[in-house]
Amino acid sequence: MQIRLITFILLIIPSFLLAEAIPQYKRSYFGNWQDSDGDCQNTRHELLQKLSTSTYTLSANTCRVLTGRWLDPYTNKVFTRSEDVDIDHLVPLSYAWKHGAFGWSKDKRIKFANDERNLFAVQSSVNREKSDSGPLKWLPPNVAFRCEYVLRFERIGKIYGLEFSHEETLQQNALKDVYCPKKGKK
Repeated sequence: MQIRLITFILLIIPSFLLAEAIPQYKRSYFGNWQDSDGDCQNTRHELLQKLSTSTYTLSANTCRVLTGRWLDPYTNKVFTRSEDVDIDHLVPLSYAWKHGAFGWSKDKRIKFANDERNLFAVQSSVNREKSDSGPLKWLPPNVAFRCEYVLRFERIGKIYGLEFSHEETLQQNALKDVYCPKKGKK
């Protein structure tokens, strides 16, 4: 019994101390949507164009996408008005902050926030429901997309060197076992 208690305490204390060492998250630490090519269209509108499965329309000044056709992988619903979709960070910025982004340079945080590999056009209400949760607390309602969601979340974490606890890794592997049975653990 004492060994279990000691093990429990050793598992809890380091995460408690680490949590105390992480500066408070602010969205501004990741900058705004970027206009990397100077055409007045920021990452959101560039991505809406790329993801549209039909012809899209632009605002009069051509800076914003107004309509198109977007398949939300989280819900498997189709949307035609850009105002009905959010651009979601698959790995939320706040989540990344708590898993190591607090130690990144401002440039790396801006790159992460605008990295199209980490972005989806999704139903606004579902994005808000997800909030800053990772796959251990939230999964897309579209069950058919859960395997890709879990695998892609893990891949983005690896690309950016996010730090996952041993317990988080075990739980993420368990999710892969459930939703990606043919792919197994990697």
